[in-house]
Amino acid sequence: MISVVLLSPSLRAAAPDPRAAEALARSLGALVRATVEGVVRDAALIGPAGEDLAAIADYAGCAYAEAQNLGEGLAGALSETRGDIVFVFEGGYAPQTGFIEEASDLLLEGANFSGALLRRAPHTLATRLAPNLARPVGLLAQRVALRGARARDLDALIRHVRPSRTLNVRAVRTV
Repeated sequence: MISVVLLSPSLRAAAPDPRAAEALARSLGALVRATVEGVVRDAALIGPAGEDLAAIADYAGCAYAEAQNLGEGLAGALSETRGDIVFVFEGGYAPQTGFIEEASDLLLEGANFSGALLRRAPHTLATRLAPNLARPVGLLAQRVALRGARARDLDALIRHVRPSRTLNVRAVRTV
């Protein structure tokens, strides 16, 4: 089963995002079916103080790690979750239909799985012509590959893990 680590949009922005709570709630809502089908085991939110994310985490039944960047919060989020594969992704996005099936296939690979990117759905002419130019918004990786990572953001974490593939399914913006 997969553990989810959901990142507040404020971790990427220089200033607090007033819609961070809504973005995280929508992203969590997009994963309900995956939880019901037994693909997602548990979840943790990472975000800065002052966004009242602890209330959202409590309401959703997931853990909360207060941090100013991914590196500060990742160790806390990993200690609160239990899945062997961890899905780290940005709040404000939701995986499209087919995520559950692709994630299930990765679970079957077990220890042979090295990592996979979830990219944003094409939204510009350039990304429609070359979909792999779309920005990564999520990473599926083995828990052991994430331990000790000192990444300040998702891009640095992706460089640390060096995933071997990109998922066919994409993520759409929710807010």
